[in-house]
Amino acid sequence: MTRDTTLAPAGLALMAAAAMGTALAAGLPSAAQAAEVEGPKVRWLVSLWGARRGFTEGVEGLKDYLAEKTDGRFELSLEYGGVLSDPKENIDGLQLGAFEAATICPYYHPEKTPASMGMSLAFLPLPDFAAQIRAYDAFLAHPAVQGEWAKWNAVPLMSALMPNYEVMGRGEAPVAAADWDGLRVNASAGHAVLMEALGAVPSTMPAPDLYTSLERGVIDGIVYPYTYAFVAYRFHELSDWVTDSWNLGTIQCTVAAGKDAWEALPGQYKALMAEAIPEAYARQIAAYAEIDAANEALFEEQDLARIPITPEIRAGLDAAAQPSWQAWIDDMTGRGYPGQELFDILVAGAADAQPGQ
Repeated sequence: MTRDTTLAPAGLALMAAAAMGTALAAGLPSAAQAAEVEGPKVRWLVSLWGARRGFTEGVEGLKDYLAEKTDGRFELSLEYGGVLSDPKENIDGLQLGAFEAATICPYYHPEKTPASMGMSLAFLPLPDFAAQIRAYDAFLAHPAVQGEWAKWNAVPLMSALMPNYEVMGRGEAPVAAADWDGLRVNASAGHAVLMEALGAVPSTMPAPDLYTSLERGVIDGIVYPYTYAFVAYRFHELSDWVTDSWNLGTIQCTVAAGKDAWEALPGQYKALMAEAIPEAYARQIAAYAEIDAANEALFEEQDLARIPITPEIRAGLDAAAQPSWQAWIDDMTGRGYPGQELFDILVAGAADAQPGQ
């Protein structure tokens, strides 16, 4: 893939994010650049869905940073509500050149980007956003992953961060491993495998049906992103307990540019994009922190029981997750990808992001 820069955007962002350190994780501002970046007028259409929310604050941060540094000459026009494309077809839109950038979730179409599905494996050791950034950026910068996106005329820029999943539920708190036996829990994909390992009975329902199902006792718990998804759907109003820092894994989504749009950018704009990505991550982390602070106060008022993870439960989850990890590695190897190497990047990146490692 032709580049004016020596590293792909994800690799450049990885270096910049590491330099920013813990200030980014805390959402602290970095020193402003003294000079504006000169360049031509460029306007990118960016395909998004839903409304503005914590999930989209990263790309909002990109938009604002690029506009500020170029006096509005490099403009990201964020098109919400799926007006440009159905979210499941954003990757096809990039391939066709229907728009210049989009947020893309590989789990919507796992066969189109099978290697990128590795970032959504359940129970990966990514306990916080700093770990996610380190691991995902290194993964997206790998030539095999870059090549996978290139098949769709796409260049990955950064991740759209998502919180780890936890379980919130109604009734007696399942504190011990045996308490999970027979619990009816809404969960999907790798999270369903984890729940089965605990003896729970997973099922998958559409989000709009979950509140009523929990209220009527059809299900006992819900595995969802913590904290915002629980409050967004008001599950906390019906619940008595929530798992505390189980970090069951999350879904990875990618902000990507069309290859043609990326290669048409002047070098100074490419460099500016790499500079903007750590700031965008900081913006998204800060937004989630603000949301969490408000939601945690609600949970405290409601006196939700907190369920810590026990060694027995962790062992059970590990035992369930590791075969799914190996199955993905074997599948990727069979498809011609360096499966073990890609998985090792995720684990190594996660360890590098941990304090004291």
